[in-house]
Amino acid sequence: MRIIRGRSRTERRGVAAVEFAIVVPFLLLLLVGIWELGRIINVQIILNNAARDAARLAAQANIVNTTGAYTQIKYNTGTPNIDASIRGYLQAAGITNLTGLVTQVEFLEGAGMGNTSADPYTGVKNQQFRIRIQIPYANVRWTSLTLINPTTLTAEAYWQCLVDDPFTLNTTLPGWSP
Repeated sequence: MRIIRGRSRTERRGVAAVEFAIVVPFLLLLLVGIWELGRIINVQIILNNAARDAARLAAQANIVNTTGAYTQIKYNTGTPNIDASIRGYLQAAGITNLTGLVTQVEFLEGAGMGNTSADPYTGVKNQQFRIRIQIPYANVRWTSLTLINPTTLTAEAYWQCLVDDPFTLNTTLPGWSP
């Protein structure tokens, strides 16, 4: 046995194992916390994009369908509608447990103000509205540890109605002929 400054190597062997055993729980706690925080940020980005996508659809108020007829954009009936648009976006992004999902369309001024399930086609040009999405965090979490435990995640998008001004055609104008 070789002596190093009064101590043997065999006496220091277990020190690293004890230090490792003390530090590992803290490192694992830190890693799981970072993992949960990353999931919250990921889901928040998905919710913001879904709200923005739905607001873009709602801003149109009326669209021309494949047959050439006008289709009114509604909150949760008909095709397309805002609620189905949000649910489809979330499912495509991998959020499949939509239990407890709350979607709202609310006009912020003028007609329909304060109605949280307003149909976008009822808006007038330049009228502001808000799309709000809330989902319970328990539906999207990856771990059962409660290091970070918000109850819900919420996203909002503010937009303006881009519907055209109402107009009528004057059918008495003379026709143009070549």
